[in-house]
Amino acid sequence: MEVNEQGLLVFKASGWNKFEVQYPDEPKYSITGADSQVVTVSLAGSEQVYSEPGTMMYMSTYVKSDTECGGCLNRCCSGESCCTMIMTNTQEELGFVGLTPNFPAKVIPVDLGAINENYLHCQAGAYMAHYGEVEIETNLECNPFKACCGGAGFVQQGLKGTGTVFLNSTGTIMQKVLEEGEKIVVDTDCVLAWAEGVDMEIQSAGGCCAMVGGGEGLFNTVFVGPGLVMVSSMTKEKYQIAVAPEPK
Repeated sequence: MEVNEQGLLVFKASGWNKFEVQYPDEPKYSITGADSQVVTVSLAGSEQVYSEPGTMMYMSTYVKSDTECGGCLNRCCSGESCCTMIMTNTQEELGFVGLTPNFPAKVIPVDLGAINENYLHCQAGAYMAHYGEVEIETNLECNPFKACCGGAGFVQQGLKGTGTVFLNSTGTIMQKVLEEGEKIVVDTDCVLAWAEGVDMEIQSAGGCCAMVGGGEGLFNTVFVGPGLVMVSSMTKEKYQIAVAPEPK
């Protein structure tokens, strides 16, 4: 469905952009499908791609897979499996690996080398795969008010490096690059990722009636720039409740 000119003006005025895949100058991966997407990564000789267990869909016959369990505590605390799959091209001929999320989701590539301080904070469990130099870290939110009410919990996932990471998330993915001191209010359930340097604050969702009957919870998340913020219109938890509601 095409958006009319007036609709485009409203959307552009909001400052948000629908996430669109920006492929690198040298072809390295391709994302296929509208949902339950597949990312195909090309691997030159000896190159590797790392992923969550269960995400491999297909690969060249000379690409060999292995498993490592380093950093189990960090990975488990950040919502990931304690193991990591490593797929290595064992020949000089170009190889390919196809990866897909473990739940109906979109694949969101992020070049860490292009964001603030090469560091991305994200919701626990958002990481799916990466290639290049990437470290998966665990950040503890020591402020209980932010941890309980900010939508990211006490344990947050951190992705650091200069490589490319592939996140997975349901719904429509939106992004906004905040200017210095610019603020944006986001529903706590919609928070997906934010760059280093973006400050997270909390504010009430309104008066007592709004907090009780507004359907948005008690608090909203406020991001303060500068830096990238990414949000999702449908969380994995909301999706699970929608397709398999608890019996009444």
